[in-house]
Amino acid sequence: MGSLADLGAKIKRYYKFRPSELRDFIITILILSFIISFKEWGREEFNLITGLFNWFNAALIVTLVFIIYNFAQRLAGWSVGYNAEYKIWVTGILISLIFVFLSKGKIWVFLPGGILVHHLAGHRIGHFRYEINYFQNGMIAVAGTVSLITIAAVFKIVNAFMYSYLLDKLIAFCIVLAIYDILPIPPLSGSRLFFGSRMTYAFMFSVIIAASVLLLMDINVLMAVLGSIAIGVICWLLYYIFFERKVWNGPWPKK
Repeated sequence: MGSLADLGAKIKRYYKFRPSELRDFIITILILSFIISFKEWGREEFNLITGLFNWFNAALIVTLVFIIYNFAQRLAGWSVGYNAEYKIWVTGILISLIFVFLSKGKIWVFLPGGILVHHLAGHRIGHFRYEINYFQNGMIAVAGTVSLITIAAVFKIVNAFMYSYLLDKLIAFCIVLAIYDILPIPPLSGSRLFFGSRMTYAFMFSVIIAASVLLLMDINVLMAVLGSIAIGVICWLLYYIFFERKVWNGPWPKK
């Protein structure tokens, strides 16, 4: 109960956005929502009203997803004495826009940004705190990626009972964003975990990719989740046997 009370106090104290972070959030939401609504500015010919309406709907989807995505990262950070701050990746955003224009909306590329991790002063007493822990940094970042798959799984269940085109788009957005986010490209979440622990990255990368593929298929959500974990374990073992075991010689040189 004490740890939950402490976490609740951190949420009340630290769940606020700096002006620069709020600006980055708004820009990211506007651009990503524009990308997923690019082909919806009129059927036969351009229609401004239709386009703005679809852009607004897409913005609602992206806003909901990003709030949960960011909260998951913040929550993971607060639990170990860090605060996660979102930072836009301007180059990645420009690449995303270039792809959507070149493909006329057929290819979604999401390279929005990543997080900056800060110590919470007074909350790291008793912990190793001489520098940012790379493994914890990676786990904080990938908590957002896991939340994307969770959102997709939950709304796939909801969509099975009351179908909506917007829910289809939300699920697709979460899955595509999760795939890009787990890539080991700085400053995306996958890069933080890759440099924190290659073994953990091999497992999480396999789980995220497998879950993304299985959730797009017409199978039970629970089977998709369990199947992705099983695939992750298998890929993790294969990665260790054929690569990591040969590369990692331990902290001491061989005699």
